[in-house]
Parts: sequence; C-alpha cells; structure tokens
Amino acid sequence: MNKQFFKKLNATLFKLLKKSGDPLTEKREFTHWFYFEKLDDLEKMEQYAFDIGFHTVTKDTIKQPGKDLQLIMGIDEKPNLARMDFDYMEFYKKAEEYNGKYDGWETSLEN
Repeated sequence: MNKQFFKKLNATLFKLLKKSGDPLTEKREFTHWFYFEKLDDLEKMEQYAFDIGFHTVTKDTIKQPGKDLQLIMGIDEKPNLARMDFDYMEFYKKAEEYNGKYDGWETSLEN
C-alpha cells in the first residue's frame, strides 16, 4: 500500500467536494466498503468497526469473483481529512488481516 498515494487521493476528493459547493462543515454519513469470501472474516471486520464507533449499513451477498460478501460500515461525522486518512489506512490493513479487501469510502455532497 502506498500511503502517500492514498493521502493524496483523499485530499483530492475533499477538494472536489469543496469545489462542488460543499462547505465541509455539515455532519453526514461516511460509508466504508469491504468485500470478503467468508462470513466469519466479514463478521470479524464488522465487529472491529463496531467497536470503534461505526454502524452496519448493509451486509449482502453478491456474485463477483473474490467479492462474494459485501460489508458497508458507516459513521456520522463532520468531514475531517486527517480522520479519513487514518480510517483508510486502518481499514485497508484490517481488511487484509481478515482476508478481505477494502474498497474505499463514500459520502454525500452537502451544500
């Protein structure tokens, strides 16, 4: 994982939100997307995220090679680039530890 690349990507996404008229001051849901092949691994990731303040948005079975199970975790908070950088790195590592893949985050545009 290239930490600098992901930090730059997050910064670019925050700039795009701001350029689109989002003042980045309103609390909103941030969702983080994960994929697993085994339910046990998904549940370990879900519990870890729950323990640090996230809630489950959805768990779903999908039909894509290597992405049999989808987990989306969310948290309601104000935009914070340093927090997003931390979450991205932490979730990337944890998903690998639990034999899964972290696919990034999403949020809404508020203006």
